[in-house]
Amino acid sequence: MKQSQHNVSEELRAKIPHTNSPEDKARISHIWSSFDVNGNGYLSLAEVDKGMIDILKLPILFETKPVLIRAFNAAKNKLKSTNPHGDDYISKAEFKYLLLYLIQYYDYWLAFEAIDKNNDRRVSPA
Repeated sequence: MKQSQHNVSEELRAKIPHTNSPEDKARISHIWSSFDVNGNGYLSLAEVDKGMIDILKLPILFETKPVLIRAFNAAKNKLKSTNPHGDDYISKAEFKYLLLYLIQYYDYWLAFEAIDKNNDRRVSPA
């Protein structure tokens, strides 16, 4: 892993709460409130995207859009919603999964970059 990639990965872990500690649970709640600016209890992909840049100051997740999109899609389907529009958005209960997936999928992105030598976003037998 390149040094800059290692630094970004560490920055994600530092800025994104990802443990079950009381401190991280409080940080998740605070971040949720900052992201859910309209207070409707749901986050769209656009709101998550904006929050990553404006709130968490993680522009790398804007630059690696597939990471953000895949984490969002995995998290929004983590829990079954009782709201008819809920499965299209991230609920507060799913937000912690989104944060975990962002770290996990970014690590996958780095591993994939290491084997994608020609940057075509494909893996070939060669």
